[in-house]
Amino acid sequence: MKKTVRHLAVEILNEVDINNAFAGTLLDEYLEKFSLSGTPDGRLLTHLVYGVLRLRGHLDWILAKLCRGGLENMDEGLKNILRLGLFQLKFSDRLPDFAVVNEAVKIAGRLHPQKRALVNAVLRNYLRRSDQLSFPSMKKNPAAYLAAFYAHPFWLVKRWLKIFGFDETAALCAANNDMPPLTLRVNTLKISRGDFLRRLAEAGWEARETTYSPDGVMLKNSPAPVQKSAFFKKGLVRLQDESAQLLSRMAENGKTETLLDACAGTGGKTTHLAAMLQNKGNILAVDRSPEKLDELLREANRLGIKIIETQTLDWLKPPPGSLQDKFDCVLLDAPCSGTGTLRRNPEIKWRLTEKDLRKLTAAQKEILKNTSAAVKKGGRLLYGTCSLLPDENENIVEDFLKNNAHFAIGEPPASIDKRLLDSRGFLRTYPHRHNMDGFFGAILKRQ
Repeated sequence: MKKTVRHLAVEILNEVDINNAFAGTLLDEYLEKFSLSGTPDGRLLTHLVYGVLRLRGHLDWILAKLCRGGLENMDEGLKNILRLGLFQLKFSDRLPDFAVVNEAVKIAGRLHPQKRALVNAVLRNYLRRSDQLSFPSMKKNPAAYLAAFYAHPFWLVKRWLKIFGFDETAALCAANNDMPPLTLRVNTLKISRGDFLRRLAEAGWEARETTYSPDGVMLKNSPAPVQKSAFFKKGLVRLQDESAQLLSRMAENGKTETLLDACAGTGGKTTHLAAMLQNKGNILAVDRSPEKLDELLREANRLGIKIIETQTLDWLKPPPGSLQDKFDCVLLDAPCSGTGTLRRNPEIKWRLTEKDLRKLTAAQKEILKNTSAAVKKGGRLLYGTCSLLPDENENIVEDFLKNNAHFAIGEPPASIDKRLLDSRGFLRTYPHRHNMDGFFGAILKRQ
């Protein structure tokens, strides 16, 4: 029997839970495997998977009230069938209620045959009692209310309440449950942003300039998947959020330089730096994963970039002498919690713990210390994260400066909009304020 879109959604959700996979990667694989890319069924699959992941805490709060014995000991695959059914009943009107319940029971029949009656009973119980189910009191326990209603971890909400207050925390959590915009970075080595927008319009694509990045384009609609478009195949664009583009722009100096991208990954910022340098100068891209560096080189080739070399290295250890005191600018986009990217990677919400955060901050301190050795005298180190937690941002910078008197906070380039800079010149972007991922960036100047 052919698997339905909803059955595929449950499979993806199970894979996310069991193997700590990322939904975006799995969706790409499933869309390709089942020829769903660019189809209504493909869009429905994406809508269901991300909808359940974003609102999982909200759904679980309700399901815990409907299931005898709660959810704690329930099989994760069975939970995902119930989550998917409840998500459709409460937040999606693409199927009538009876059809949603019947589909969930059918999926249970294939994956958990002995639990068909349970799935049927729980979802029908919700339809009978939906107007009687309540969330924690907003006034008496604001953290519990925000965590349950907006589907965020309780510990993270408590931290954000101290930083932002109630109204802004609610706005941030709500923004994290929205679909992020589809943002591209124009490859200015091959085409200007204005010319690219004109070519998009001629091809029937709706797009506009990004507000803050001079290289970005935000798509309003795309008739075809971007990666399958002629624009992409010709190397005119790369998928990249506006905030990530701005972090690269923080390294801007207007000169041909030697640059080190210390945690380059697959090269989003590395290739942006190369375009900013107009394919002149030298960039060394370093990562601990040789597979990511191989992908980076393929991407550089697609974009027509010639100035990137790669090296495998673990920055938890001091760098070799050949890299010390060598670079005009070092970009350290540090491994972090990713709390600024929750609307793009909602599964992070259900994996990250405070214990993980302590491990991350210890690693960030060590990596920052080791990468700073690569900065030449008079050079710059750009420390950045996609985190919205001081533990990983200003606290790391302050700790570093306390122990490294030959570094000081540097001035951001004039091209960065002052509305995105705090009083110390740190870059700060937020989903609820700027409609982009949450990023932090600080320039540290070697004296």
